[in-house]
Parts: sequence; C-alpha cells; structure tokens
Amino acid sequence: MKTARITANQNVTVADYKNLAEFPRDAIDTLIQSAVSGRLDACYSGATVAKTGTTQVTVENPMILFKDGKLFTGGDTPAVLNLLAHMPTSGNRRIIAVLLQAQTVSDASEPRDFIVNGSVWPPQVDPQPTASVEWRKATTTIQLGDQAPSPSRPVVDSANTVIAYVTLSSTEIVNVEQNIENRITTARSLAARLGVLENWMQETQPVVEGLKTDVSKLVASNADKLSRDMQVYLLEQLARVFEQTGMPEGKSYSKTDHFLDVTGSDLENVQSITKVEEGIRFADDNSATLTLGLLTPSDTGIQASQGGLVLPRYTEDNLISIVDKSTEHALANGGSQTINYTLKTTSKTRIRYGDPFVVCTNATWWQTGRYDAVKGVFYRDGEEYNVEFSEQHPSGDPNQSMKRLRKLFVDTYEEPYWAATIVQASYTGQVAGNTFMMPRSGWVTAVNLMFSRVDAGGGDVRLALCEIFENGAPNYSACYATTTVEAANLKIHPAKTRFAIEPVFLEGGKRYAWFVITSGNHWLAMAEDNKYAQGSFFVSTDGLWSQGSISLDACFELMIAEFVAPRVTVNLQPWNLSGGICGIDLLNRQVVPDGCSISFEVQVGSVWHTLEQIASGASPLYNLPANINARMVMLGTTELMPGINLSKSAVTVSRPRTNGVHITKPNITPGPVKEIIEILVLEHYDEANHDLSCVIQTGANYATETPPTAVTDEVQPDGSIRRVFTWTLSTAVSSWKRKTTYSTNSALNVFLVSSATGVSYP
Repeated sequence: MKTARITANQNVTVADYKNLAEFPRDAIDTLIQSAVSGRLDACYSGATVAKTGTTQVTVENPMILFKDGKLFTGGDTPAVLNLLAHMPTSGNRRIIAVLLQAQTVSDASEPRDFIVNGSVWPPQVDPQPTASVEWRKATTTIQLGDQAPSPSRPVVDSANTVIAYVTLSSTEIVNVEQNIENRITTARSLAARLGVLENWMQETQPVVEGLKTDVSKLVASNADKLSRDMQVYLLEQLARVFEQTGMPEGKSYSKTDHFLDVTGSDLENVQSITKVEEGIRFADDNSATLTLGLLTPSDTGIQASQGGLVLPRYTEDNLISIVDKSTEHALANGGSQTINYTLKTTSKTRIRYGDPFVVCTNATWWQTGRYDAVKGVFYRDGEEYNVEFSEQHPSGDPNQSMKRLRKLFVDTYEEPYWAATIVQASYTGQVAGNTFMMPRSGWVTAVNLMFSRVDAGGGDVRLALCEIFENGAPNYSACYATTTVEAANLKIHPAKTRFAIEPVFLEGGKRYAWFVITSGNHWLAMAEDNKYAQGSFFVSTDGLWSQGSISLDACFELMIAEFVAPRVTVNLQPWNLSGGICGIDLLNRQVVPDGCSISFEVQVGSVWHTLEQIASGASPLYNLPANINARMVMLGTTELMPGINLSKSAVTVSRPRTNGVHITKPNITPGPVKEIIEILVLEHYDEANHDLSCVIQTGANYATETPPTAVTDEVQPDGSIRRVFTWTLSTAVSSWKRKTTYSTNSALNVFLVSSATGVSYP
C-alpha cells in the first residue's frame, strides 16, 4: 500500500495532489481484483430493475459495476427508461436487455484561476472552466432483441453487463426479469447460507459418527457370510444391468448376452455352426426361400394389381364426390417449384411356426431400449431401416407388436405403411391438391379429377396420395401411391379424369390429401363452400410449405373398393424342401385392418391344417414332408377386406440340424484374471435327449481350448436350467472366447440357450 507523504514547509506539486487522489483508488482496485470480482469477468451490485409504468422501468440506486478489477458507480438519482418507442407490432413480443456500461468521464466542470503571468506580483491570473472530477461511471443502456411471437433474448457483447431482461408486448411491459447470474452475492447473504449449513452439520455429524460404528460392527459380523456363490450371483446380476444400460466392452469383469443380436457372436469363425435369433439355436440343415405366388393366376375370386397387391374381387364406388363446379383455379398461379416426396411401402408381418420355434424368455428384452425390435424381427429381409424406429420410443417403436406362443411367433408392425423402406423422388412443376377426411376405412383404388381447362401445349399430370401434418398441411415425405396421366388423356368438366392408383388402405376418421404436380397450365374445376370433403384446397408455393383455402375444394371423387364376398380362399404355389420341412417362416407385406384376418393353411396328405395346428400338440409336420400345398383365407366384410402383396412376400421352409457350435467374440476384461465362470440359461432342455458343453479358447489366435474345472446345474422355477461352468487357470488371461457345443437326438426336439453371463476374478 502507498500513501502520499507531505511534510511541513514543503512545496506541494501537482503530482503530490495526484497521488492523494490515485493511491486510495488503487487500493480499492486491488481489493476488488483480489477479493471481489477478479480481472476475468464483470459483476454488479444493486441496480434493481423494476416496472414503474406501463412502458417504463426504473434502475434503482445504488448502481455499482465491478469490471476489469475496477469500481464504477451510477449517478445520484435512479435511471428511468421509457420503452414506448420500442414496442413490437401487434401479435409479436420483444425482449430487451438492460445493460450497464463502464465509462471513465471528466465531470463537475468548474471555473479555476490559471496563472498567465508569474513575473509580476501578485501574479496575473485568468479564470477558466476545467473538470474537477474524473468519474468511473456506470451508465445504463438497452439492447433490442428481434420481435417475434416467441422472441429470443438479444446477444449481448461481452463489453456490456446485463442486469435485467424486459419482455414487451405491443401494449405494455409484460415481465421484468433481474439477471442474477452476474449479480454479486453480499457477505450478509453468504453468512445466512453458512448458518444454515452449520445447523445441518450440528444435527448430522453425530448421526454419521454413529453410522460409522454400526457399519464396522456389521462388516465384522458378516465377514464370513459373503460366500463365493453370493459374489457370483451379484456379478451375474450386475452384468445384466450392464447389458441393459450399454456398458462398453472391456470395462467390467462381468458381461451378459441375451442373443437378440449377433454383436457378441463370432459367426464368421470356421468352426461356427449356429443360429443366433432370440437365443442360441440350431442352424438350418436345409432351407429354401420362396416368393409367394398364386397357384391359379386367373383365380376369379381375387384381383391382383400391377404392383402385386392381391385383394378379394371388388367393384368400385365413390366414397367422396364433389362434382358441382362454381369456379376454377389455374395451376400455373402457384409457380413452378421442385418437390421432393417419399413413397412409403406396405408394412410387414412375420409369422414363424413349427417345431424349431420354441419360445425364449429373453424376447422381453426387446422392450429394454437396448435393442431395435423392428430391425430384429424383420432383419431377414435385408433392407435398410430408418433410425426413426429406434429413436421414437425406448422399446423400439410403439407400433411394434410381438406375440410368442409355443411354436408360433407373430411379429407385426401395426401401422399399415412404414418408412423402413421408402422410394424417394423429385419432380418440378406446379403443385396443388386437396385434403379430405375418410368417412370410413377402405381401400382407395382411384381419384377422379375434373379439369375446367387443359393446356393445349401439353403437360402430364402426376397425382400422389399422402398423409397430412397436425396443422392440416400435406406431408410430402409420407406418400402412399403415385400415378401419372398424360396430357392427351385429360378431360374437361363435367367429364372425369381417372387417376388409377395401386390400392391403398386408408383408415376411417383420419385426414389425408392428394396433390398433383404438372408443368402444364391446366385449370382445376373448383367448388365453393363445400363441406362434404371436410378438408381444404391448398397450393404449394416453395415445394415445402402449403397455403390452404377453407372456402374452396377441388372437384374430385374418391373411389374405394366394395368387395363381392366376405370370405375368400386363395390357393398358393406349393412349398417344398429336399429332406423334409420342419419349420415355416413367413415374411409378408400385408395390411390386415381391425376385424379382418389373413390365415394360412397347409395340406399334409389329404388334410388341410391351420398354422395353429402346426404349432400345437403333435405337429402334422412330424414326418418331415418334402412338399406341402398351401393356401390363405382372407376374411372380412363386403366393405373391408385384408390385402397382401404376394410378389413382395416370401416363405422360408427349413429343417434344423441336430448339432451346433457357437463361438463368442473375444471377452476382454480390464485386467488379467485366473478364474472364469460362464453361466448359460438352457430352455426346453431335456438331459435324456439333449447335450451341451463349453470350453474356453485362449492364447495365440485363441487356438488353445481348455475344458471347465467344474460344471453344475440349477433348475429354475420356470423349468429352465442354469448351467454354471467354472475354469481355474494357472496362468492369468485378459481375453478369451467361449465355445459352446450342443446337440439333440431329433430335429423335431430342439432347445436353446436364452442368455449367457461371464464372470471373472483377478
């Protein structure tokens, strides 16, 4: 610390007076730098901002700013800010930041005598105004944010310090929020908070000291009760938790695999002979995948579209009809733009039945969020899947349903159309269309449009049927069907231009839309104040956003299928497999509305059997027939029936092996271990007819195989067997593979491994 020293009879200079002013200020700056704010940030004290009028706020004294290790103060009177000039327009709001700025100004200008001639006595002086005070001043100002229905705060430069945010409407100040993030905490408030902590400590400290004594006694009394079996059990359960939460490999001495995916299995290993599908199962001894086909393509009981969709025989009727023209709309008015749309495909159902499909309890792990059920149950199709299925819901997807009965697995994606496989397209032209509500569920087969004028210069018209967003606008990324009509085939109102589409199932009570894309200057016939469609006409102006009209509808008809009979039996091409069929796996692209069904039947000998019969009791496939006839029964009503795309549906007939070998990928631990325990859960296992053993593979290229030191079995309450393999090694390892060898006495009598847990000890 410095002081300005002045002694008796000393001539005092300007520098001495300067020291008298600057040394105390330097002392305050040092205190602020070391104890208050430091030099890296700015903070303030006081400066409370309050609403004092409809459009007015007041910044109260004291107004103190600590910035760059220096002290800046406000004026003697509160700062009043009138914000009337900054009110936003009607319907919008604006956020204003109230700021403190640090300035060093010369203040308090007063007259002083300045010597102009010191050679005479008394000296000649001249009075001149001069600043008598240098003020480190904290001044208030504002920074405007953009106006919007939901405005955001303005971005403030680091040179300014925000003390409050004020929200304005078009008529008044809505809210004043003091910014406390950089408001300095007073010593008094800190003392109050410290007092609360001290009181808590006085109450808690005796309790903690007592617990320490109790824990010591508890540990001493139970030191001999924590057996190795209990440790194994705890680590096994911990491994299951790690599997559910996604613990990275190599971070734990325990690990569980439920075999819902193949990430933990070395299927490329030359010794591997296995199938990993909701457990370790027996691989196929022989299998064949066949596309479903009609035995009689000319079957009069059904109709097949060009895209392969099979529906029972139907006639057409109009469900929505708007034909009275009152005005017209020029498609060219919307301007030409490029629109990108995606075409959804029919969703899938997978049905597996027969002796190889014994139920595995680990199917419940599809719902843990660690697995994608859609990919899992439909993985055999070899398609690319959008990540939306794994992100929409912790269980994979809320619309995914699974059923596991004895020897009968059914997996269904319940939405009629899905984006797992989509067709993307891009077209340029004028875009317009109409939304509508489906009065009832049905299969839409065509849309009839009416044109008031047709461009003589041509211009084909492409029509698409799509979903709509919640705000009623068309969703071009969720189209169901598209078709194109050439310009030469367009007709003038009252004649109708038919846009035949691949039959599409639309649900009653939901809204949809159709839209057209064309480069021609065609005119649509329009109807005013029509309520029947329960929708609106819209025009797309930029390929994304659509502007709607609540008073206009395009003249159009929505055609749906009316079915001839409520029940239809369809004979399919036979299924065959050399050596005999034991299991049947159907992967169908089908739509089965509520109240409808598609059931499959097979003929063994001269008797037709339903899938439920195949999957229960003594299966008709017990003698492994090499060739079976097949048919499907479509059941519904004359208004609504199920549909299936046979050309995109397939059946896999198979027969399992009677032996198998499963090898894991390397199991890596954080450090070397000498004791390894592998716990396998066997389901549907019968010791008299089945066999399963394990070895671990270690060393270079994992070529050294070591049998277990001990093997024990525990029968669980659900009938499964918990088989525990233990290895006690002479040399520690930090990486190994588990090789599981298993067999059965018959392809009709199989079992599976539902989970495997590895536990190891250093």
